[in-house]
Amino acid sequence: MKLQHFLACAFLSAGLAYTHCEAADSGGDDETNIRSARLAFNQAIREQDIDAIGRFFAPDYHIITGRSQQSHGVAAERNLWASVFAADPTFVCRRDTRELRINHDWGLAEELGDWNCSFTAENEPVHYSGVYSAKWQRSVGGSWLIQSEVFTTMACDGNEAGCKPPDPIEDN
Repeated sequence: MKLQHFLACAFLSAGLAYTHCEAADSGGDDETNIRSARLAFNQAIREQDIDAIGRFFAPDYHIITGRSQQSHGVAAERNLWASVFAADPTFVCRRDTRELRINHDWGLAEELGDWNCSFTAENEPVHYSGVYSAKWQRSVGGSWLIQSEVFTTMACDGNEAGCKPPDPIEDN
């Protein structure tokens, strides 16, 4: 059944609803549940569904973006996504799992992958991409939630307005 669930979620681009792929089930294969949750998260981004996006985060979620901006907590992250979608309705982002390592006994997992985002800046398309690491933790109810994510931008194609590097860090 879990394999069927994962395969069904793999066809999200064919229009299946992401709610069918949320990994809120405490039984079954942890890897399948995490991969399904990531696919459903991508679908929620494509649909710009702030409520669905927020359901994938642990309460103390923390992110470091590809431009080195940081955000902490579910409310802050939901607000960030809402502002991104409001500023540019063409914005889309996808994360693709490359490797998943799981500590089943402790309910922890590390996901490594590649990401890419596209948006419009000054009426021109911008595409940037890179690598990411995510830490997942299994909740008391059995759902896998993202505790933290770190994104590193490796490439940006587009105009200067869209391809702004991070602010410099001062030496100590």
